[in-house]
Amino acid sequence: MPIARLFRPGRTVLSFEVFPPKRDGDVESLYRAFDELAPLRPDYISVTYGAGGTNVGLHYEINARLVRLGITPLAHFTCVGQGRDAIRGQLDRLWEAGVRNILALRGDPPKGSERFERHPEGFAHANELVAFIREHYGFCIGAACYPEKHPEAGTAESDLAHLKNKVQAGADFLVSQMFFDNEAYFRFVAACRAAGIAAPIQPGVMPVLTPKFFARDWGVAVPAALRTALEGTADHDEAAARGLEFASAQCRDLLGRGAPGLHLYIMNKVRPAREILQGLGKAKS
Repeated sequence: MPIARLFRPGRTVLSFEVFPPKRDGDVESLYRAFDELAPLRPDYISVTYGAGGTNVGLHYEINARLVRLGITPLAHFTCVGQGRDAIRGQLDRLWEAGVRNILALRGDPPKGSERFERHPEGFAHANELVAFIREHYGFCIGAACYPEKHPEAGTAESDLAHLKNKVQAGADFLVSQMFFDNEAYFRFVAACRAAGIAAPIQPGVMPVLTPKFFARDWGVAVPAALRTALEGTADHDEAAARGLEFASAQCRDLLGRGAPGLHLYIMNKVRPAREILQGLGKAKS
């Protein structure tokens, strides 16, 4: 099912994001998580992609596994470290496995690199990858967006212009980077509509389960209330409970104000998905 077709009035599009573990990690634990997530009836599960194709095989296997389970996968795909031939080979294989939805990204620089560098036979920007996929394949194409501006963008206006290029190149829907201030999301949606971007914009929500989250600069504003709530906890369970309470309230507000769905960054964990949906009255057995 093309994911873009799911976005229609009165319907909430629900999705989870997972990542392939390292090859020496426990991929079976992720597959067990799929079995537990299936009863929650997500519209799709997105699978991230290693920089430079470092986990191409496992990425393929996980997406193919979702197809076999009857769960729609959204396969992330980046420009990092790849020429057109390599990109076509991997997209061909995903198509043959039954994958029909791609999230087209420029991608982050590989570990150890300070900036993104274009492959001599590849693409420099996500809109070029989007256009390439649109020209050669029948995938439904998603793209990323940043309610608080991409960290590398000079201004919000230039970031919005780049986003419009992606949509004009063929992106069918947008999934947002995480944010914790819902006003940032709704202001961003309004700015997109004013700029002529009509594609659905699904908000991305990150349940924060540990104070360690705040040790890294994620490029988004973190409300003092969330930081204080988690840093004042006595143990991991209390921190997770407070983080899930914040995320649940954020999701309720988003849906109550007309957001077209929720994309939950669950970090391969079932608990955040289950408890947030239970709090929303959307869990299904």
